[in-house]
Amino acid sequence: MSSLRIFVLGAAACALGAQAWAQSSPDTFDPSASGTSSPGGREFTVEVDTARGRNSEKSLGLALLASAVLPGTGEAYLGEDRSARAFWIAEASFWAGLIIATRIKSDNMQSARNYASEYAGADAAGQGAAYLERLATFRSYREKEHRQDSYELNQVLTSQAVESMPDWDFGASGTPENTAHWNEYKSIMRHYRGAKVAISFAAGALVLNRAASIAHTLRVYRRTSGRGLGYYQFVPEWGPDGSALKLTVNF
Repeated sequence: MSSLRIFVLGAAACALGAQAWAQSSPDTFDPSASGTSSPGGREFTVEVDTARGRNSEKSLGLALLASAVLPGTGEAYLGEDRSARAFWIAEASFWAGLIIATRIKSDNMQSARNYASEYAGADAAGQGAAYLERLATFRSYREKEHRQDSYELNQVLTSQAVESMPDWDFGASGTPENTAHWNEYKSIMRHYRGAKVAISFAAGALVLNRAASIAHTLRVYRRTSGRGLGYYQFVPEWGPDGSALKLTVNF
């Protein structure tokens, strides 16, 4: 009798599995709904996630290329509108930060040139950042009146050659007005350096946004294209009416 019962249980399980396979249009198949119950009161339920194949006809290469050019576009191509909007908002924010920081950097460089020309007598028109940074470090180019804050003296003390460049002098430190001018100039250069850092952060954020979008697009495509076996796992479940073993398979 035990062998016969095992045979009957096996035949019933095969029949239920065949019926579940044939019913591909419903999202959930429950044999009890058709008047057939499994032996011992057990139930077999097959759930079909129709969303897993909605992007089967779309190109993964095109989706990844779109995400690389403009983050969020690949997600929109695959029908992930909410994720697409999030990436677009982030992209717009990073570009706005980059443009603003670039403008601040340019404005502060020009302000430094004008300020050095006016208060240090420097020929700073057209000079680059290296020259302007020297003016923020040393009050004058040539040593004057035994002052210890000149570029020339520091070059001599470090056994380096004095470079040829336009002369400048913010004046002796004994005059408060001279010191105020130099401090203001150094403040301008600090804003210039801060803008450079902001540009680096914004550029890095744009690169990372593209990398994140590409990775997310690939993940969405694998989840919604229905191509290839994603993973499977057995999950035991316990309840007041008994126990069960749940098999989860992602395609």
